[in-house]
Amino acid sequence: MRRSSFAGLRRLVRDKRGNVAIVAALSMGPICVAGLGAIDLARGTSAKSQLQDALDAAALGAARSSATTDAELKVVGDRFLNQNLKLGSDFRLAQSSFTFGANGRVVASARVDVTPFIAGILNDGAMHIGASSEVVRAEMKVEIALVLDNTGSMNEGSKLADLKKAAKDFVTKMEEAAQKSSEADAVRISLVPFSNTVRLDGTTYRNSVWIDQNGASPINDQIFTTSSGTQHANRFTLLSNLNTTWRGCVEMRKPPYDVQDTAPATGNPVTLYTPFFAVDEPDSKTTGYGEDYENDYVADGTTNSNWRVRQGMITKYSGSKKGTLSTTFGPNRGCELQKLMRLTTDYSGLRTAITNLNAAGNTNIPIGLMWGWNTLTPWAPFSDGVAYGKDKYKKIIILMTDGENTMDSRDTPNNGTYAGTAYIWQGRVLKANGTPLAQGASNADRTAALDSRLSLLCENIKAKDVDIYTVRVEVKSGTSSLLKNCATAADYFYDVKSSTSLTAVFQSIAGQIAALHLSR
Repeated sequence: MRRSSFAGLRRLVRDKRGNVAIVAALSMGPICVAGLGAIDLARGTSAKSQLQDALDAAALGAARSSATTDAELKVVGDRFLNQNLKLGSDFRLAQSSFTFGANGRVVASARVDVTPFIAGILNDGAMHIGASSEVVRAEMKVEIALVLDNTGSMNEGSKLADLKKAAKDFVTKMEEAAQKSSEADAVRISLVPFSNTVRLDGTTYRNSVWIDQNGASPINDQIFTTSSGTQHANRFTLLSNLNTTWRGCVEMRKPPYDVQDTAPATGNPVTLYTPFFAVDEPDSKTTGYGEDYENDYVADGTTNSNWRVRQGMITKYSGSKKGTLSTTFGPNRGCELQKLMRLTTDYSGLRTAITNLNAAGNTNIPIGLMWGWNTLTPWAPFSDGVAYGKDKYKKIIILMTDGENTMDSRDTPNNGTYAGTAYIWQGRVLKANGTPLAQGASNADRTAALDSRLSLLCENIKAKDVDIYTVRVEVKSGTSSLLKNCATAADYFYDVKSSTSLTAVFQSIAGQIAALHLSR
């Protein structure tokens, strides 16, 4: 019995068939841990790759955005990151950062927490997967002309106040964009208020060669008529005779130069700019005309009964006046505007100038837009703009108006008041068919002629690759097609029903400029 028991025991010891199961059972734990660890490693590697790709795309998108502050940059960056990061439910975006670095860089980082199989079993921990990225904004420089309607109708309601706020906030937005740029002077802005004319600095430009200093332009003498034609006069001499100075307003150039950026040159006098000179209109008591002339500021000095001769006399201008000369009475009548500002990076000065804007006069959009273009050209009158087509530069005009083109048509012999268009009888504004407006033209014909000049001007500007944004504010008559067609594209035109929306509109334009031109 005992011998048999020992034999059975020996057989059991010699039998190795169960060892495999035992060994397998004992080794299963380490094998599972190793396997799950390998899976975790693979998951972490995949998460790292996906996070890096998503972060690179988000940093690039943020760099191309219109963001100018770290807070704005993070909002944009997070949006792109979440759109591009496609991970499972056990992956969690734990942290992200998008900030502006030196030299126009966008610095981004992010961390994903991954719930691992092994760490989760052992200590309920997480794998922390991080990534970082840097993008340099491939920036362009921009030259922007703010061409703003300052006509009398802007005094209605809160339009002028709303415009001032919108324009100042726009300048601030572009200043912030410039501060984030890796380029010096990345944003330069000019300011061009307009009504029936545009006003320069009369002191600064009094002796400029592109101002008609001697009355050489063929349009200079048109207002100085005699019974046999015209007589020559130097406008600056007449101003001096009146003991006053040129305030800085100008007339439109003779067509076709009124809608072209041809550089003014003394060798081609028709291209020069003619200084404003509102002539003394006839003494009403001697003309036999029913309505008084509004700008009668010196004695006629003649007994001639022809009103045009009485008006055109040049010998009557002397120190003897009928009243105090001003912007409503005298040769500077109608020149109430604030002065144009050339391209500048003096953003504080621009905001101050915008604060001081005042509204008066009728609407002549072409002269305002033309001078906006003048501030951007690489040649005279200012020569401030870089050459057309220069790499990494963009020229932009923002045109805002609240009314239709208008030429005064009051019932006097002049058939209107003196303005940047001069008097209508001077034939300075051409109709669509190329013939000049004539005295007695209807208001509709006057508007149509100025609209035609504006359309040509818009096309000429866009042909030089200058972008045009147009903003139409509270215009209750007519159609928007003129300004819509003037704009570079459909989304560059804004038809604003309430001036209270101007700030939002100008911020939208600022965002487009920053996104399309400062960050591409």
